[in-house]
Amino acid sequence: METLEFKDGDKIIEKDKKEPYVYIVKSGKVKVSLGAYETILSEELPDVFGLEALVDEPYTETCIAVGDVKVIRCEKNEFKDIYVKTEVGKEALKSFMRRTAKALGWL
Repeated sequence: METLEFKDGDKIIEKDKKEPYVYIVKSGKVKVSLGAYETILSEELPDVFGLEALVDEPYTETCIAVGDVKVIRCEKNEFKDIYVKTEVGKEALKSFMRRTAKALGWL
């Protein structure tokens, strides 16, 4: 687990790229794009992205820093061991499901 810093416009994850990392927004904002759907994540929940790594699948979203951003990058096993059974893990799954449902036009 490590903290990474990004500047405005830096790509954090890219759609269709496969990596073993899940990200938690520590500070700042991250723009998430899934097709034509876009939303902003922040540290308020805290928001999590890159959950596809938990099931060894390519990312379905592209995530870009909005201003200065700090994220915690976890290997998938670290995220599972530390966060899955906590509120962070539960909120991460709900947020991901909401984003996906909106992008598909279900909400």
